[in-house]
Amino acid sequence: MEPQMRGLLSSIKLTIGLLILLAALSVIGTLIPQNASPEQYVHLYSPRTYKLLRDLGLLDMYHSWWFLAALGFLALNIAVCSLQRLPVLRKIRDKRWRLSRLGVYIAHFSILLILTGGLMSGIGGFRGFMRIGEGEASDKVVVGGEGVRRLPFEVRCDDFEVTFWPDGTPKEYVSRLSFLEGGKVVLEGVEVRVNHPVEFRGLTFYQASYGSKGKERVRLSIKASGEDREVLLRPGDFISLPGGGRLGLMKYAPDVHGMGEGALVVFFFPEEEPKGVWLLLHKEGDRSWQGKGITVALEGVQRRYWTGLEVARDPGVWIVWVGSASLMVGLVMAFWFRGGPKDGGKG
Repeated sequence: MEPQMRGLLSSIKLTIGLLILLAALSVIGTLIPQNASPEQYVHLYSPRTYKLLRDLGLLDMYHSWWFLAALGFLALNIAVCSLQRLPVLRKIRDKRWRLSRLGVYIAHFSILLILTGGLMSGIGGFRGFMRIGEGEASDKVVVGGEGVRRLPFEVRCDDFEVTFWPDGTPKEYVSRLSFLEGGKVVLEGVEVRVNHPVEFRGLTFYQASYGSKGKERVRLSIKASGEDREVLLRPGDFISLPGGGRLGLMKYAPDVHGMGEGALVVFFFPEEEPKGVWLLLHKEGDRSWQGKGITVALEGVQRRYWTGLEVARDPGVWIVWVGSASLMVGLVMAFWFRGGPKDGGKG
């Protein structure tokens, strides 16, 4: 290696510059959501901004060539610095000082391990998004906003369940998945919850989001003297009520003025003006309407969901963990045994 090139690669200024660059890129990667679905990006940004961010590689920046190149240059810089200063260790006679300096080299080596793991994850790994409807299967993962990666197997969402707090906010949601290879189920009924991912064939599946596929049906109970029944209605449906009246479901809303789910029903009685009433699912006193000897209550909403899964392959994660552990050892050695050489470090 030419002396000029060696001097550049062993420069502390280069180290500081690369660290500042990587820190700035990491801040950008924190501010801009990575590997989200196209719908999420369109919701957050305008279509023009979304296209610009995608073309610049900022939606999957940790796997971009320029981020990996910066990591590679930093690894090379640390390696050259360490090798250039390694002969100093052999000249030190004081044991405590030698252990302290050895800890510095272990720390340098650990950083190289962490960077190597990051490069492996960046080159051989990926992170993407799957959207699967209940009862449906897919092998497509959206990576970096629009790029599609095909898995060697299919993931089927057998069931999706969400529970709510009294105010209507989601309490917990869980997907029950099956994995299929060649059309045959090889793993069935696996539950994926928030913060409880599942692994299959080297990939990790995280519960990330969910949504409704529309076509909600509202379940109402109707109680009158001599009659007690439940009905499922879609917006625009009408039914007859005991005593000659009629009921129509006008609208379903996932959130009515911050009070949670609700249904707008209209009552039609002979010789009376139509009466519209909001029935609120999570407000006990507003769940039902009484009149004309009839009680109508909102009992629930039947809908089909889709589940949003984050899919990740991270082949370098174990190397990063080992590097992090050895970094702690190196730092402890560097500071615990530090005391200064008795002979000034001269052999």
